[in-house]
Amino acid sequence: MNKEAEAYHQWYYNSEVWHDVKYMGVPCYKSVADMWNYQEVLAELKPALIVEFGTRFGGSALFFSVTGRAINPDLKVVSVDISHEDVFPEVLLDSAIQLVTGSSSDPQIALRIEKMRALYPGPVFFILDSDHSKSHVLAELELLRRVTKSGDYVVVEDSNINGHPVLPGWGEGPYEAIQEYMAQYPDDYVTDSAREQKFGFTFAPSGFLIKR
Repeated sequence: MNKEAEAYHQWYYNSEVWHDVKYMGVPCYKSVADMWNYQEVLAELKPALIVEFGTRFGGSALFFSVTGRAINPDLKVVSVDISHEDVFPEVLLDSAIQLVTGSSSDPQIALRIEKMRALYPGPVFFILDSDHSKSHVLAELELLRRVTKSGDYVVVEDSNINGHPVLPGWGEGPYEAIQEYMAQYPDDYVTDSAREQKFGFTFAPSGFLIKR
């Protein structure tokens, strides 16, 4: 990352302007550059299903539903979180979004994804944005080994924390989980470096992954 890009990344994150990012009025808590990048991935992938770990207010689930259905009208979005008490009403009214309450590392979630894949065959876009501890992200990636297929796209968000380049001293998180996973399973994914670098900075460094 060049100095200008890192400076903007630091400003964008540390100013917390991302707390004010909204999609159709619903808070989203993301990099707007990443959101644009995601819609480009979706346009190329044409997924049948989008699986999101981490719902919070539901802004990103709504974004994925509206954008995804513009590409594939039959697309479904599954958004998993331990609680959905903060989800906005607009999200609850979207019939393409299925909210699943539970831990994203629970084997029951893998069963749910397998059933959804059977109902909606085709590529899947996965995005991991729940608990940012290294152990939890590793557990999520291990769970996905069971359900991902060649050509699926996986994004691991918030790998920018713990000094990559923001929040130094936060502690091991998604970035370190990706490193450990890739060391253990080097043949599982190709890192999509071109996509990661396209807009200069991302909340998901080393986290744009294509299943081999």
